[in-house]
Amino acid sequence: MKPARAAVVAGLVAIACGDRPQPRPPAEAAATATPGAPALRPLTSRDGPRDGPPASATSPPAAAAAGVIEGEIALHDRVREKAQPQDVLYVIARSSDTRQVVAVRREEGVRFPFSFRLSAADAMMPGVPFTGPFDLTARLSRSGDASPQAGDLEGAVKGVTAGSRGVRIVVDTVRP
Repeated sequence: MKPARAAVVAGLVAIACGDRPQPRPPAEAAATATPGAPALRPLTSRDGPRDGPPASATSPPAAAAAGVIEGEIALHDRVREKAQPQDVLYVIARSSDTRQVVAVRREEGVRFPFSFRLSAADAMMPGVPFTGPFDLTARLSRSGDASPQAGDLEGAVKGVTAGSRGVRIVVDTVRP
């Protein structure tokens, strides 16, 4: 009876383990991702063109431009000496209504004044509509981390609509 029981257990283990697909390395998994499935994009300034992917051939240029916010970030004189070359700049768009982060842009090695551009290409989650109004924050992070920390430099502007041009954010506050 013991050999029969062992054979049954071995058979069940073989059945249970034999049909299970083996995990793939991340690079291979990304290369064989399901077509049409949203891909996660890195949150970095080295992820391709600053203005994101080109508009599709079927979308009119005006529609593509309507979902873009462009402007300039400047340092106020009272915080200028506190900015360091290794600080990382985050440009964050939050929904004015829900306060949920909609889009983030991460930039390294910036010089001020700094021209920025935010669009749906910077969305935290693909497919989230890039419509406003937005509250924009520019944060110079000492640690490089996106979470605000004491000593970070910030500036903000509220009620910015998608399609706005010439938005000016002045970094004028040191986080306590």
